Amino acid sequence: MAWKLRILTIGAVGAAFLQFACRHDDRDRQNCPPPDAGRPVIKTQEELASERAAQIDAGEVAPTTSPAPLLTEAKPAPTRRAPAPLIRPAPGAIEAEVLLVNDDVITVAEVLYPLRERIAELRAVQTPEGFVDSLNSLLRIRTQQAVGALLIHKKALAGLAEHQKRIVEEGVERRYRETIDHEFGGSVARFERRLADGGLTAQQYRTLLERDLVAHEYVREQLMPMVSVSRNEILNYYRLNRARYATEESRELAMIEAPFDAFLPPDASWDRALETVRAQARLKAARHIRSAAEALAERPFEDVAREYSRGVHATHGGVWGEITRPLQPPYDGLSKLIFDFEEGQVSEPIETQQGWYVVRCNKITPARNPAFTDVQDEIREILTEEKFQRLAMDYMNKLASQATMSSLEVFLNAAARRAIHNEAGSRPEN
Repeated sequence: MAWKLRILTIGAVGAAFLQFACRHDDRDRQNCPPPDAGRPVIKTQEELASERAAQIDAGEVAPTTSPAPLLTEAKPAPTRRAPAPLIRPAPGAIEAEVLLVNDDVITVAEVLYPLRERIAELRAVQTPEGFVDSLNSLLRIRTQQAVGALLIHKKALAGLAEHQKRIVEEGVERRYRETIDHEFGGSVARFERRLADGGLTAQQYRTLLERDLVAHEYVREQLMPMVSVSRNEILNYYRLNRARYATEESRELAMIEAPFDAFLPPDASWDRALETVRAQARLKAARHIRSAAEALAERPFEDVAREYSRGVHATHGGVWGEITRPLQPPYDGLSKLIFDFEEGQVSEPIETQQGWYVVRCNKITPARNPAFTDVQDEIREILTEEKFQRLAMDYMNKLASQATMSSLEVFLNAAARRAIHNEAGSRPEN
């Protein structure tokens, strides 16, 4: 998306160029005009060698002195294709890590910090070339958003009364504390270290929060009344995306597990255990599952599973989650049962080669193939948001076209290089 920018440029210094009328070969010599009086005559290698020999004979130069021709016809160096840099700066560009927008500044760190997790994901899953392409696109979009937020924030803040500005400050402080609590376990020190690693101060981060919050609310208030979605648009979207709303029937699987190897002596393995030891483990597992089945007559399945199950899902009440088809072996036979069960139905204890199990169908979620009337409100919200986002971007672009900015491309280049060569600035907090 191209922005119309008024770019501050640096005057270029003029350069002198030496031009030759023709080459010194026999074919062109007849057509060559006489040399200008003020221009030196370019001598051939033979003429220079002849002069040097005469100077040596006259004792004017030592035999070891090398001639210094005005121009030598050097042989062209063998062409070697060097690998292209990840980001190629514009000729003569001086990279800057700040973008001047009217009288304000956006820094590279302010653009990169909100993208740190996304950049780390791209780095992990893409090739170096693909990573660079995706990175450039991501940085351009985020920078456009940052410029728009800065301009809208300044415009919106100018129209707020003092009590409204205090409300904004309270909202920023609330979001600031939520970030520390949710992402950093309430540790201000950890949060500030993370900011410092990304090249930000706490105040810069607060400023970013305020810009985004104010710009979001201001633009939504100004533009949302302009958005309308027709019934035909909703219907067309439904027809094109019908499969998106259709779902298969699913059933929630729950099990109480008593695998044989869970009843072996400590440090024993089923493959190496003696047959007598295995037989004892089978007997213990059978007694254990029988006790669980008896407990089910008086207590909820989840409580019994937490007490008796020896599987990894015991702490979750034996719940494996919703499935739309049987699981892979060795649980295929057990999980297949619930597709013939009614909701809430529990099996008798079942023995397999791995152990004893009790299976329950917790709930059944029917297949869903909703009619248009069932999803039209949801689709209206989707289309409304899409139209709003386009209006918001156009609005930001219009504001940006009226702003005076330093070179956007130079700034994006610097941001890309920082992201590529400074992984610390794009790693998520552990």
